[in-house]
Amino acid sequence: MEIFDVAVIGGGPAGSVCAAFCAASGLSVVLIERERFPREKVCGDCLNPECWPILRRLGIDQRVRVLSHGALDWVEFINVRDVHLRVDLPRGENAEIAIKRSAFDSILLQRAREFGTEVREAITLTSIEKSDGAWKLRTSEATAAFGARVLVGADGRNSTVARLLGLLPRIAKERVALQAHISLPRDFGNRVVLQLLPGGYSGQAPVNDTELNLCLVGRPKSIRALQHWATQYFNLGSTQTWRTITPLMRSALPPARENVLFVGDAARVVEPFTGEGIFYALRSGELAAAAAKEMIRGDAAEAVRNYAAQHAAMYGGRLWINALARSAVVSPKLGSILFEFARFQPALLGLLTRKIVRHPKAKSKHLVAKF
Repeated sequence: MEIFDVAVIGGGPAGSVCAAFCAASGLSVVLIERERFPREKVCGDCLNPECWPILRRLGIDQRVRVLSHGALDWVEFINVRDVHLRVDLPRGENAEIAIKRSAFDSILLQRAREFGTEVREAITLTSIEKSDGAWKLRTSEATAAFGARVLVGADGRNSTVARLLGLLPRIAKERVALQAHISLPRDFGNRVVLQLLPGGYSGQAPVNDTELNLCLVGRPKSIRALQHWATQYFNLGSTQTWRTITPLMRSALPPARENVLFVGDAARVVEPFTGEGIFYALRSGELAAAAAKEMIRGDAAEAVRNYAAQHAAMYGGRLWINALARSAVVSPKLGSILFEFARFQPALLGLLTRKIVRHPKAKSKHLVAKF
């Protein structure tokens, strides 16, 4: 049976970054992805400023910059009474941009390949067994099983790795997201719009010169009304296609246990209203790669402890913002109160925005993966 140092399940940002850093450090890595790239994902498509240092460490920041994308200079908040508030975003080298996931994810997966990751696409993980301290894995391919000393679950909020290991929390599908790329309205501007609506909210961001990413989030009973609003508001045709995903929230998993690491949405799913999902994916993938290297070449128990602590620190000071955002958009009444307060205390929105797009500063040698 072929044995790899690391098996990464899922080729999105978290999985590809983890695989790339692992392979760059000399580990043998296999990545299993159930779809074939390029493909789109339900996402706000926004890269906040904290993503750029990670992309620079991977050596692909310039590749990302030359892709077709939308510049985002400010956030415009709109409440249910169509009152607008504007908060400026950072400019320059670390500006926030919006880019289609089909393009962004393909660059990350290609980088993992370039560092030596064996990528297997259009394959589904079907079973996991413990075998002599490692993992024996089988897939939908009609080939022999293979093994891995460290297993990384990077397969999203409905993680197959967590399900097969009996770790996936009970999922309450209390909210649904719809997403589409539509024609960019004239004079939309270099902005991301976060718009509160009866029964949910909408996120809008230009991903290039001709397309707008349009997201809708609501409860199952309100999502069709939101879709109808979008159809009327943006003058969409009856043949407009939508992608969908659920749940929007679920309980977090311990990010590390023995020789299993969870990254991105497989570990913790946060409120999409704040637009931080891609950063969490990239950063957790980088941290997991450093942990995997230490687990194989050093003290595995210490590596597990370090990764769990670093993973928690990554969310430090942020989860209350996610909780506040979720409360505001789930409860229109509370959302309106918070919005009115922010109108007269604009520093509040500025504070929240700065915390979301703040630049990371490494606080210990463990926080930056090296290769």
